Amino acid sequence: MNTIKVDLKDKINNITNPLLHIVLDRPAIAGNIAAIARMSVATQCALHVCGPLVFDNADKTKWRAGLDYFYGCRIHFHQNLHRCLKILNKSPWLIEVGSTKTPWQVSLSQGDIVVFGPETGSICDNAMKLYNEKILTLPQIGPVRSLNLAQCAAVIAFEAIRQQSQI
Repeated sequence: MNTIKVDLKDKINNITNPLLHIVLDRPAIAGNIAAIARMSVATQCALHVCGPLVFDNADKTKWRAGLDYFYGCRIHFHQNLHRCLKILNKSPWLIEVGSTKTPWQVSLSQGDIVVFGPETGSICDNAMKLYNEKILTLPQIGPVRSLNLAQCAAVIAFEAIRQQSQI
């Protein structure tokens, strides 16, 4: 197994300037948030959860995928997507079904914002209209309606690592 050597300067830069800001718009499944939190620690992404939590967040079984990793996760909770994007103050990429542009056709730079919609719907209409030129999709060649939210976030994070040559 190869080990990756990271010096202190790189670690500090990753804390202040994450690989990506992964933004979840109104997520509804605690397990997805937990899995994305774990992946965010592994990839040095910041995680932003927007909207009310519509599940019992006291049930630790739903959070199990990320339970041991929350201490190292840069996780932020926001009232809604609009407020989150206002704080981050940068034009985001939107990941949505049906676009013709894919993540490997664009440049994902360190600190970019990537928004994912809820498991049962789309990113809010206002954001879709405002950033319609920055909508990306993960192509699916098989007969499925959509991919799992945590899978989509992982694909984007590892594509950003590949593009930024951080491994």
